[in-house]
Amino acid sequence: MKDLWFFLKLFKPHYVWLSAGILLSLLTAVASISLLTLSGWFISSSAIAGTAISFNFMLPAAQIRALAITRTVGRYGERLLSHEATFRVLASLRSWFFLQLIPLVPGRLAALRSGDLLSNITSDIDALDALYLRLLAPAIVAAFGVTTVVGFLYLYSPLISLTTGTLLLIATIATPLLFNRLGQTGAAAIVALAASFRVRQIDLLQGLADLLANQAYNRFSRVLAQLSDVMITTQRHNNRLTAISSALTLLVSQITLLTALVLAAISFQDELISGSELALIIFCVIAAFELVTPLPQAMQMLAKTQKAASRIRQVAELTPSVIQPKQALAIPDDYDIQLDNVSFRYSNNHDWVLKNIKLSIPQGTKLAIIGASGSGKTTLLQLLMRYYDPEQGEIFLAGQNLKHYNGDDLLLNVGMLSQRSQLFAATIKENLLIAKPKATTKELNAAIKAAGLDKLISYLPDGIDTWVGESGLKVSGGEARRIALARLYLKDAPLLILDEPTEGLDSETELEIFVALAKFAINKTLIMVTHRESGLSLVDVIYRMERGVLTKE
Repeated sequence: MKDLWFFLKLFKPHYVWLSAGILLSLLTAVASISLLTLSGWFISSSAIAGTAISFNFMLPAAQIRALAITRTVGRYGERLLSHEATFRVLASLRSWFFLQLIPLVPGRLAALRSGDLLSNITSDIDALDALYLRLLAPAIVAAFGVTTVVGFLYLYSPLISLTTGTLLLIATIATPLLFNRLGQTGAAAIVALAASFRVRQIDLLQGLADLLANQAYNRFSRVLAQLSDVMITTQRHNNRLTAISSALTLLVSQITLLTALVLAAISFQDELISGSELALIIFCVIAAFELVTPLPQAMQMLAKTQKAASRIRQVAELTPSVIQPKQALAIPDDYDIQLDNVSFRYSNNHDWVLKNIKLSIPQGTKLAIIGASGSGKTTLLQLLMRYYDPEQGEIFLAGQNLKHYNGDDLLLNVGMLSQRSQLFAATIKENLLIAKPKATTKELNAAIKAAGLDKLISYLPDGIDTWVGESGLKVSGGEARRIALARLYLKDAPLLILDEPTEGLDSETELEIFVALAKFAINKTLIMVTHRESGLSLVDVIYRMERGVLTKE
């Protein structure tokens, strides 16, 4: 329950909406019970009175109309407010979750699978809507409604009141708790299975070309189908429990109704209540069970909600890989970088990725680090951008430890071009403005021309407003790299970091990009890592990385 209480506290900014939804639910429930109770009394009283002139037909009829209107309007308003409150809460939770993820980028987040994170952001947060709509609000309404019904029945018969209250408590508390216990394992399993299914599904889609090329698609799809079968079996078990809980609640309601009818008949025979009051009691008991019918199914979903909440908290409460200083130093104009005996490994269970790195990079230096894939080159770049802190040794910028600078301020002064140019599902212009949101048209055109992107844009019907698709699906690899290069120009940072910038490109495109980079980087510090010989004409000094050890060529 600690996980649910944690998220309930996050609901605080929306308490007005949430409270309004619950109040309207209470009003609707009271109106519904009162309507059925009054209708039962009115019908029986009218039958008993017959054509008696002394009986006031108008007042109860008016009250019934008023209650019917109140119930209808209240039900509409309750649906409107409660769903509006839920959507606001879910939107806030997603924003909150993104804010928790930002400090984890990329150190801690890199260890998580994208499919699992997608499941957190979508299905796990969506599952929390049950916390208010199906758990909190119905429980409050049921508690208030049952108390009101028991108190009302006590005015006519303490025995009927006590008996009805006991059976209502069984339906309100005992039955939901029982089915919460029975459905706990299955509901939690559904959350985990659904997350695992999404992870494998995304892996299958993203790796489809490789799977087909290696004739492994059928094997992977069979695993996905088996996981789907397990999910269906688990869900079928949960559905059986839901059906049984509904049937048991209905059975308790019929037993309660029969018991109340017998006790009311005895009271009528003993002349303790009138015939119209007997009908009033029975109809009140019938109406009361509308309050408790949703509770067993809601409690069965409690485990699913708890599991989803737990999964979200596990990610949100991860410790960032770097801790930002409380009072950060201003980023200096001097970009002299020095690494002093830097060693790093990703965890105590892993081997050292970098070993006693000593390196001096004066401002304006053009430097390349070559070596085989997996030798530690990219890890060194991540340390320079402070994605991680060294486990041993120190990194200095302008004579100050890199830990004394704010990570966001540092990245504002770093231009990165990697082997995988990330493009978003937006236009070319919107992808460029990521680097400088307030860039002028003149600055945009200059960056486009410098990157050699102007010819491509001139051929496109929509020009710079052309949609590039999900992850740049609608442009070629070379065009995507040019867009990323234009983004680099637009940012115009004093420190350029190139991580295999031409990987996967043909030789002609590769040469064009290096020529453009050579012009752009004249007055900048440039650090490039590559396992290829091409592009080394850009640099003045070359280092080789082998198994985490850096040596000068």
